[in-house]
Amino acid sequence: MVSSTAIEGISNRKYITPRQLIPRSQANRYQRGTIVAENTGEYVIAGRKARRRDPSAETTTSRVSGLSGPRAFEHYLLAVQLVLRKQLRWLIETKKLPEELETLVRDLWALRLQRLRTRVSYDSDTETDTQSHFFSSQSEGEASASDESAHSRKHRGKKIDGTPNLLDTLALCYIGTLLLREPVLVADLHRWASDGELPYYHASNNVPLSMQERLPAVYQELLEPKLLGKPEKLHDHVLSLMRSFNTEFGMALPPINHPLILYRWMKALALPIEIFAATSRLARLMDITFAFALDAKPGAKNHMLQYPEPRLMAILIVSTKLLFPFDDIERAAYSGNAMDALGMDWSAWAELQVPHPTERKASSPLAYAKALEFSQTDVLGAAEHQLDQYMDWCEHNIASEDIRERGKAGRDADFRRILFGMFPVREAGATEHEDPSGSRSREEVETEKLRVVQAALRTRSVIQPPRKGQTPASGIGSSYRRIRTAGELEGPAEVFYERAAELAGLSFEAMVMAVFRIERRMQRLEEKARKGIRD
Repeated sequence: MVSSTAIEGISNRKYITPRQLIPRSQANRYQRGTIVAENTGEYVIAGRKARRRDPSAETTTSRVSGLSGPRAFEHYLLAVQLVLRKQLRWLIETKKLPEELETLVRDLWALRLQRLRTRVSYDSDTETDTQSHFFSSQSEGEASASDESAHSRKHRGKKIDGTPNLLDTLALCYIGTLLLREPVLVADLHRWASDGELPYYHASNNVPLSMQERLPAVYQELLEPKLLGKPEKLHDHVLSLMRSFNTEFGMALPPINHPLILYRWMKALALPIEIFAATSRLARLMDITFAFALDAKPGAKNHMLQYPEPRLMAILIVSTKLLFPFDDIERAAYSGNAMDALGMDWSAWAELQVPHPTERKASSPLAYAKALEFSQTDVLGAAEHQLDQYMDWCEHNIASEDIRERGKAGRDADFRRILFGMFPVREAGATEHEDPSGSRSREEVETEKLRVVQAALRTRSVIQPPRKGQTPASGIGSSYRRIRTAGELEGPAEVFYERAAELAGLSFEAMVMAVFRIERRMQRLEEKARKGIRD
């Protein structure tokens, strides 16, 4: 194409822009000025036309067939929907959740898409209308390019903020299990995704390459999420999506199945059965339920208690501190049959929390965050099974066996097939490495810990009427210590808080603050009860 600058020696020619010459629907074909010659009877010498062939055919194909606007957004939604289905199949086939989960989450996904009706095109739109909508920014009269660019960037940012992403898929999976009353926790989904078991990182690997190539870069980036972050982020996203369903569709969500969840936690923490009854009684006494606080203000001081799972864990910790305090003060039980008749050896409990070599599964996948932090120093000091885990992670997250048939990469397609055939990839996803000490399942480990803790329980003395001049024995609940900051914890108490925070899906500091707020609430109820007795 001839340059649009002035050329000396050529008369009776003028320069016009595509906006002045071609229809709006075809304006995208031209980007520079075009020379138009008038018929003056002069002999016109036409130059030769030369077509430059792109050496990479797939670049041309991608540029021609790539989507934009509403069509690209629809294509992206199909890709996210495919990832969501892969997540559901993993939950059903690996974690043995009911088949109804897929149908239920599919309906929830349809409700989620109801909010996006204004951002998708319809089949009744003609291609001309669609092109006119896509390229309307090129024919807005005399508006400047800078104004248009700033306006489009502003609205594009708003659209991306409301675009469904892979956090939405995790939240939808959780809401589906909640409606089915399954004892699945937010912390479970966070751990499975962080470990690379549940499809989340490199979700584009679950999308066909032909679908990925047609997506704009901004949507391809959404299929390659960065670090999942803390579990609180997923808690917030779940609660936000629930509020949206409740506001727009009037959906009422049930409370969590707290008896089953409480039973799970007691086994994981190796706690005596008395804690189950104490936690349930304390929750009823304080009038605390385990439903989601959809009406609470976002960002409040006690926002961590808006989530029912941390709320339940905070009450469990308070009940444990009441029945089995972490200090060394001798306390007496009120009767031989009461829940406080036994004492707990916290030193023995803390020793059980240190992982034993037989608990280590050499074939377990390496967590995504840990793999990214793996440095050269870690490589030098890593054991054989740790190197196997890291290489497996690289193989299934960085290396690719996709063979492109077109373009410059297509020239080496046959060589790549031969090379990949010589070094096949395992389907299981991890190197099978036998642990010489013999690995045990998590169920067996939890049962063994619980047996050891039960054997270490000791009986307390029963409170007797004090004799003359004798100091009365301290009862259960006396000398109760409230912890406000994480720095005040030490020994078995610190280990217990950390383990509880991990199970509840909170950070260590947030768990300490949640327990403190429950303790303050319990203190106010106690003061109110004492005041009522005096009156």
